[in-house]
Amino acid sequence: MKTTAKTAAAPKVPYWKTEVGAPEADQIRESIMSGSLSMGKVTEEFERRFAAVLGVPYAVCTTSGSAALYLAAAAAGIQPGDEVILPNRTFVATAHAMMLAGGSIRLVDTQKNDTLIDEDAVEARLTKKTKAIVAVHLNGNSVDMGKINTVAKKRGLLVIEDAAQGFYSKNKGGFLGAQSDLGCFSLGVTKYITTGQGGVVVTRSRELYEKLQLHRNHGVDNTFVASYERFGFNLKFNDVLASIGLVQLGKLEAKKRAHLKLYHYYREALADLDFVEVMTVKEEQGNIPLWVEALVSDRGAMVKLLAEHNIQVRPFLPDLDRSAHLGAQGCDFPSSRRFARHGIFLPSGPDLPIEFAERTVEVLRTLGPKLPGKAPLKP
Repeated sequence: MKTTAKTAAAPKVPYWKTEVGAPEADQIRESIMSGSLSMGKVTEEFERRFAAVLGVPYAVCTTSGSAALYLAAAAAGIQPGDEVILPNRTFVATAHAMMLAGGSIRLVDTQKNDTLIDEDAVEARLTKKTKAIVAVHLNGNSVDMGKINTVAKKRGLLVIEDAAQGFYSKNKGGFLGAQSDLGCFSLGVTKYITTGQGGVVVTRSRELYEKLQLHRNHGVDNTFVASYERFGFNLKFNDVLASIGLVQLGKLEAKKRAHLKLYHYYREALADLDFVEVMTVKEEQGNIPLWVEALVSDRGAMVKLLAEHNIQVRPFLPDLDRSAHLGAQGCDFPSSRRFARHGIFLPSGPDLPIEFAERTVEVLRTLGPKLPGKAPLKP
C-alpha cells in the first residue's frame, strides 16, 4: 500500500484512546456546586470505592502514579543508605520515586520470554543494605507474588507492588497491587480509569495507612493545629479529579470487555505474520492487558512505514540500566535487551474504534516484503 492523498487524509490512528465525557462533566459540576473543590468528601468516597474494588481496607489518593510510588517508599521507611530491588524493565518513575526517598537502585533482569522481573534471580541480588523489593506488573501481566513475598519474608523486607499498569488485573492470589505491603496505581490518561493525572496507594496495614496520610499532608494530620515533627509534603488529591474517578470506576467492566476484544482481534489477525508477534497475557489467571504489545523484527522500519499511513505506534521504553543518572547497580541484561530493541505498543485503548485496529492490521499485512525476518520470540 503506497501513501496516497486518500491515506494521508485518513483520520490519525492514535496509539491510545480512552474517553471522558458528559457523565464525568456532570459529576464535576455536582461536586463544585456542593462546594467540593479541594481534597474532601468526594476524594474520601473515591478512595473508599477504589479500595472496595480491590478488597483492601485502605486507599490513599495522591497527585500521580509517580507520587504514589514515592509515598509508598516513604511509608516503607526507605532512606539514604538503603537499597531497593527493581526490574530492569519498568518506567523510569519507579526508580525515580525510590531515589527521591533516598534509596539506591539494584536491578534484576527480566524473564526470557516476558518483560516481568525474573523472580528466581531476585534473591541473588539482595545485600545487607536491601530495604525493599518493588514488583512491577507490566501491561496487566502478573509477577509471581508468591515467590517475591517468600523471599521478602525470609529476609525481613517490605514489598511494594507497582501496579500502575495493572489495575483490575488479577492472578490466582487476587487483584494485582493488593498482594503486598503497599500497592501503587496510576490514574494517568493511558490507564483503564483516568482522572487526567492522579495516583493511589493501597495497603492492608493500618500503620502504613497512617504514615501515607501524614506524608501526603506535610507530615501532620491537621495543618491548622500542628507540631511539625516529621517530614512530609503536599501530595494531596482533589475532589474535582475524584469526581472523574467515581464515574470511571463505573465503567470498569465495559472497558475490560472492549479492550479484551481489541486484544483478541490483533492476536488472531496478525498470527500468521512472521515479522510481528502480539505478546500474550495470562488470561486464564485473570490478567488483562492494558495495551496491546508486540515484538517486531525491525521496529524502526515499522514505525516509519505506519507513520506514512497516519498510524501512531509507540516503541517500548529503554532499559533502566541505560540511564546513567540512576546510578543503578546491575549485572548483564540479555533478556531485557530483546524487549527494549523489538517491543512496540500497537494502537490500543478501551475506546479505540475497531476500525482503527482493522486499518492498522491492513497496513501491517502489506509490509511483509519490507520487513523481513522474524519477531524475536517467534518459533
